[in-house]
Amino acid sequence: MKAKKYSKTGQSLAEVELPSEIFTNKISRGAIYDAIKAENANLRSGNHSTKDRGEVSGGGKKPWSQKGTGRARQGSSRAPHWVGGGVIHGPKPRDYSIPLSRNIKRVAVVSILNKKASESKINILEDLAMTKFSTKEVFNLFKTMGVTNGNFSVVVSGEDKFLKASTRNIPTLKYVNAKRIVCRDILYNKNLIITESALKEIVNQYKDASK
Repeated sequence: MKAKKYSKTGQSLAEVELPSEIFTNKISRGAIYDAIKAENANLRSGNHSTKDRGEVSGGGKKPWSQKGTGRARQGSSRAPHWVGGGVIHGPKPRDYSIPLSRNIKRVAVVSILNKKASESKINILEDLAMTKFSTKEVFNLFKTMGVTNGNFSVVVSGEDKFLKASTRNIPTLKYVNAKRIVCRDILYNKNLIITESALKEIVNQYKDASK
């Protein structure tokens, strides 16, 4: 499997062979589904809440006498069928998180990388050495590469404070640390850019998952 390689200035250099340790063209759609489902569920705060008839303020006094008024008997003005009454079977705070095994997560990451490679959506970039904060410089780099026509992610090795801060104001760009890859971040994009050092880190970390 091959990918285009770009220089620090965004110029196309050549087409390189992707490491065979993880790029084996094996794609586990089941692992991808499980990982994305778990990550989406874990994003939910689950803090929705409604009040039932016992939690709504008021309603302690019987609205009117049981007999003699001609109206239907009522015990509380906070009954569910009253305006301002409690909610029947409404949502309560709950935990939506789904456990995901470490092995399935690793298989999912490798599968997504293979999927992107098979679609020619992976680009290799020479390691960047930024010495200042510059959103303009970063955007022009990726514009030269021709990847700014949609959402794209950049996978780097470690935390580069200059690059990370410079990408914050680019709404279509997602900064990804190779040590903490989230499946959503590398799947939902049109282009996936991986720096050379990040690629080596990914190979060392996930080479066992592709077997």
